[in-house]
Amino acid sequence: MKKPHFAPLSAQEKELTKFFVKMAAILGVQRSVAEIYALLYSSPEALEFDVIQGRLGISKGSVSQGLRFLKGNGMVESIKVKGSRRERWKPSPSLAASLVGLLRNQVLPSLEESKPLLQKLVEEASDQNFSAEVIDRLTRLQRWNSRALELSTFLLPPPEA
Repeated sequence: MKKPHFAPLSAQEKELTKFFVKMAAILGVQRSVAEIYALLYSSPEALEFDVIQGRLGISKGSVSQGLRFLKGNGMVESIKVKGSRRERWKPSPSLAASLVGLLRNQVLPSLEESKPLLQKLVEEASDQNFSAEVIDRLTRLQRWNSRALELSTFLLPPPEA
């Protein structure tokens, strides 16, 4: 069976991919997820799984995992096309809502989970007579984490009911 040929990414698609990969790295999101999102974001129509895989040249597992991550964070939607059994994928209508979902589902839980760990580190550093400089650094990190959580309530809209 002959392997289908997929068009390589255009210069514009490559530049958009670079942008999304950089933003994803800041948030700790895998490169392949950013590549999938960039391709869908730049496409005028919803794309089938095989087209995503073929255009990006990544494994089926990476595409499957990436689409699951993006869908779980409200960043993409699957649609059914009349007369086709295959699912197609497109970005969610609002980039802002997608970003809020990603922050709410990825960043905030990490900040919350870090609170007790940072508290424990500060306490242990004090108990074990770490230098004042190290204790100060850990305390500042703990305050930064707390402030980031406090600011999130002002910066992010409330979750939908």
